[in-house]
Amino acid sequence: MNQLWTYKKFVSGFNMSKITDKVVLITGGAGNIGSHILDKVLEQNPSKCIVVDNLFNSDKSYHKLNNDCVKFYPLDISKLDEMEYIFENYKPNYVFHCASMLIQDSETLPRKSINTNIMGTFNIVDLSNKHNVEKICYSSSASVYGEPQYLPVDEEHPFQYKNFIYGWTKITAEMIFESNCKVDWVGYRYYNVYSSRMRQGAFYTQVFPIFYNKIKNGEDITIFGDGSQTMDLIHADDIARANMLGLESNISGEFFNVGSGSETKVSELAEIMMDIIDKRVNIIYKDDDSQKVKNRRSSTNKIKTMLDFIPRIKVRDGLSKYVSSIEK
Repeated sequence: MNQLWTYKKFVSGFNMSKITDKVVLITGGAGNIGSHILDKVLEQNPSKCIVVDNLFNSDKSYHKLNNDCVKFYPLDISKLDEMEYIFENYKPNYVFHCASMLIQDSETLPRKSINTNIMGTFNIVDLSNKHNVEKICYSSSASVYGEPQYLPVDEEHPFQYKNFIYGWTKITAEMIFESNCKVDWVGYRYYNVYSSRMRQGAFYTQVFPIFYNKIKNGEDITIFGDGSQTMDLIHADDIARANMLGLESNISGEFFNVGSGSETKVSELAEIMMDIIDKRVNIIYKDDDSQKVKNRRSSTNKIKTMLDFIPRIKVRDGLSKYVSSIEK
């Protein structure tokens, strides 16, 4: 039987979701990805949704944190006693582990990054084992691959850990799942995730607010390099949908790339945003290019085959949503 049969029945209205009337824990649930997962979770009527977020790179402005079903705790996942309180008092059935230091913050605050991304993940896995959690969905990153040796990058691509701290903290966290997690789990290696809820610290997609503000103010856009650097852009709503597909499936112990499978040049991104805003500015190119990975394009064959996942939001449509949300 197709492993997605249960999920397809659930989305078609013929069956309940696995999380209906269950307790769900979302770490990093006030952030860009976690808040979009919260949207999807609440649609399935859990009995309680616990959101843990230390608000280092997010805030409580997201209105659904005030939902009657949601209980919010500004806690630090690297502190075992704080996480023990959550697991012992709420006994979550399912966990979406999204909490993480982002790339730029990891470079400037390496100790905090190690504590959050590695020790925090160990705490979540260890407590999930002890409290018999039914399944964990873990948010990893395509940064585990470093600079690609080939494109598109599939899940068998070698890891590279020499370039920057964030990447090797994610590699180590993945090893914790593979070596220590005794409950069902799936992991996701995200590419360049964006939405109107993203915050500073997202190294690659930080160009979104920069481009928007420059265009609106009629100022020149500066691109470091020749503009041929590429991102594999995927909207956070699609990321959340991939998480739900993994949770509802019977698949366990697998990592999946989550991207669009296509490349968008930085210069192209600027042009699209100018089209959407309907205002032209000059683009100035400078030689200094600080991007850690020059080109990104994921192979999406595995997630398409095993989870039947295909992104729905095209880059132009996603950028239009981004601009519309800012201008509300």
